[in-house]
Amino acid sequence: MKMNELAKTTRAESDSRIGSLLTVSGVFFIAVILVFSTTDAIPIGVDEGEMPPNIKGKSHVADAGNVWNDFDLYSLFQSNWTEGDYNSTWFVVEFMSTDCPVCMSYSDEIEELSDYWFGRVQFIAVAVDFQFSDEFTSTPEEIIAFQEKKDFEGCNHGKGNCNTRDGGPHTKVLYVDDRDASSMDDWGVQGTPTSYILSPNGVVAWNQRNHAGQDLIEALMEIVPTDGMEGGA
Repeated sequence: MKMNELAKTTRAESDSRIGSLLTVSGVFFIAVILVFSTTDAIPIGVDEGEMPPNIKGKSHVADAGNVWNDFDLYSLFQSNWTEGDYNSTWFVVEFMSTDCPVCMSYSDEIEELSDYWFGRVQFIAVAVDFQFSDEFTSTPEEIIAFQEKKDFEGCNHGKGNCNTRDGGPHTKVLYVDDRDASSMDDWGVQGTPTSYILSPNGVVAWNQRNHAGQDLIEALMEIVPTDGMEGGA
């Protein structure tokens, strides 16, 4: 009986030590996983090398009537993209306003760039309203009219027709409704137009505010590869 009791005690102590060892090992293993999973994490932000906040809302494609579709910026990214992959899509995110005089005159450049880079760069115009101003009060109809350069009174501080903006229709630019300025606030945008270039995996490659004196045309030619482009170099 004593031998049996001793064996039971020894076995219990052994099981306890094994259990403790497994617990410690499990904690260590989880810690290792956490270290590796967070070491390569990309910080959220809008500076070069950071992952910008997601943009969600409704988007409009030119000549689609009044149809707006769900939009999720992150869903467009290619997470496994590597440099040198010329078959991937880059992005230009342009915060703009239909009531912004500069955006009215800058729209011809957006038309030309989106045409030239079509197939390599997806242009996304994020249409915002400034909440502090009564002159920035657009509607979905006004955004479409600006995009398609249609007859609509209300653009340019509500004092002009949308068809008087420079350039032609933005047939290759996806427009996103951000009239509540939620994404504008998330990205820290202070004025329009403000441009960003994102690599195919979504990481910020160029932030206009960090490159005074360099315009979007120069930045695209410097950053985005033109190899294999039909309309490019």
